[in-house]
Amino acid sequence: WFKRYNDHHGHQEGDCCLQHVAKALEKELKRGGDLVARYGGEEFVALLPNTSKEGALKVAQKMCNRIEELEIAHIPSETSDFVTISIGVTSFVPEADLPLSILVGTADKAMYMAKRKGRNTVMIKEVATCECQDRHVQNRFVRKQSALNN
Repeated sequence: WFKRYNDHHGHQEGDCCLQHVAKALEKELKRGGDLVARYGGEEFVALLPNTSKEGALKVAQKMCNRIEELEIAHIPSETSDFVTISIGVTSFVPEADLPLSILVGTADKAMYMAKRKGRNTVMIKEVATCECQDRHVQNRFVRKQSALNN
């Protein structure tokens, strides 16, 4: 969808739009440890440490509303006359043995769920417990095996 924005307005205007979006997203962060960063292309990631699932959903909805309030014209969009965002939310208590890719992958799936639902939406997806447990056991096994080989 953002490709249409770039195609219509040009890449310089697209970069300017993303800068406005980034500043607006940052305004919804209220705590020192919270962070918004560009995560490739037109995607952003918001890290909200020590935040409940409910709190993360609340922040995400405020972010959607703030972007909509910017009223950045998006003429070729089929969703809205203005730039909007879709947000995927997930949360879990990190463990040393769990790769960050599980959290990122789950949030990514939630974001695509939001896009399929009609865009300008927030969706949450729980981290698959069995996937975490499988990785945890696998990592512990690799570490024990490595210790046995020494």
